[in-house]
Amino acid sequence: MLNPKWLTTFETLVKTQSFTKTAECLFMTQPGVSQHIKKLEDALGETLIYREGKQFELSQAGIMLTEYIASQKQLKETFLAQLKEDSPNQGPIRIACSGAMAMKLYPLLLAHQQQHPELSVHLEAAPASRIHALLMDKSIDIGISTQPIAHPSIEETLVGKESLCLVVPSQSKVDAQDYDALCRLGYIQHPDASHYADLVLSKNYPKHYRGLDGFRDRGYVNQLAQILLPVSQGLGFTVLPEGVIDSFTESSKLSCLPLTHPVYQPVYLAQKRYRNLPQRYQTVIELIKKAVA
Repeated sequence: MLNPKWLTTFETLVKTQSFTKTAECLFMTQPGVSQHIKKLEDALGETLIYREGKQFELSQAGIMLTEYIASQKQLKETFLAQLKEDSPNQGPIRIACSGAMAMKLYPLLLAHQQQHPELSVHLEAAPASRIHALLMDKSIDIGISTQPIAHPSIEETLVGKESLCLVVPSQSKVDAQDYDALCRLGYIQHPDASHYADLVLSKNYPKHYRGLDGFRDRGYVNQLAQILLPVSQGLGFTVLPEGVIDSFTESSKLSCLPLTHPVYQPVYLAQKRYRNLPQRYQTVIELIKKAVA
């Protein structure tokens, strides 16, 4: 890295075109000015000026260094202006959340971006472990998860809750109290199937539920938007967050059974501790709270 004092001496020399005036401006001696220029030339391995008596001409390397110094000053000024500006309606929005949450939140974020075109929305659907990793390497600014990350470098805030639904085909006419009917209907598997089923079925059918092995296996799909398709066609039931059902295009073919003991998942907003978020995230956080209200 080039010594800033040497660069200041060179810049002043170019402006004044005089070793004497440069020394006066910087409260140096003329030999001190010459020494700074020599050290710069040694560091760069290039001649910067050609002396002609008391005058001098810049070499090509000297011209390039002058342009470099000017560009660095401009970069600094631009950076400081951006640092102070912090516009609430401009810049990237980087978020990661579960797939179910993404289905609810993404339309709200896009509507916000349409109102403020200088924003750019970057949303990744990911499990809690991935959200943690993205926060730690600063790939995202906000993470939303139903599972607490519990890490000393992460600050988490409870912002809402997410209802889990027991979803059956509307044509099946299954009664919420008829556990045997659910067994006959069979379960549509998905990546979170066992976790959601344990939460909902163990609480509402404690005398009967012993895990998913007690149900007919009616298939598996790992695409969130497709999990409800076989349910809508009468092929089985499943358990999913309410937002997924609301986003399904053929929700009229589905029925959410009334639960004696409703089950909710807490929703946490996570960010790096001691890191102040830009102003543009204030509206985004309100949209997140709206999505989980």
